[in-house]
Amino acid sequence: MRKILLLSFLFLVAVPSVAQVRMKDVFAQLPDSVLTLMTRNNRLDCIDFIENNMNARVKNRFNDQVVLEALTEDYLYVRTSESSFVEMKLMPQGSDTLICVNRTYLGPVEDSDVRLYGLDWRFVRIVARPDVKEFLKSQDAFQSWTSEMADTMQMICSEADFLPLIKASLSQDDTTISWTLQTKEFNKETKKVADKYLQPVTRKP
Repeated sequence: MRKILLLSFLFLVAVPSVAQVRMKDVFAQLPDSVLTLMTRNNRLDCIDFIENNMNARVKNRFNDQVVLEALTEDYLYVRTSESSFVEMKLMPQGSDTLICVNRTYLGPVEDSDVRLYGLDWRFVRIVARPDVKEFLKSQDAFQSWTSEMADTMQMICSEADFLPLIKASLSQDDTTISWTLQTKEFNKETKKVADKYLQPVTRKP
């Protein structure tokens, strides 16, 4: 019996619980293939700087500035270059925990790629982006539509289908993702209507 209890104790010690998983450890151990612009030393330096209330700013592989702007127990935001940033969030999935990684490219229009990984950095899946029509507000708001407005909204969907640039933001407080359809490259008339009748879509991955 004592041997069984001892073995059980050693097993529990050897296998960390989900509650013990911390974002700083996940960030330190990630493969270079996941965040190609930063070296492991870059990441360790950033962690050390931010934990000591210092400016967590280093040079990436191409000698550009990288800034770790936020690091909590389960969330991270790092500005990887002038034109990109990466967010990471630990997300419980049943008895497992997955790492959600949002890579966002900033110019000239923001666009995001969101993926899920296991704690061993095994790729799980790409997170599907919302359909363009999901960004339209409730039909209750369109009771006074004229045929011209309806045609304009159809044009929004057509234009977005042709250029579906969508920005994602991970919540620091929960496991939701907020998606925003980008309208910067719409023509002036379409953008004016789109900005009035489109809204972000927030949902879990």
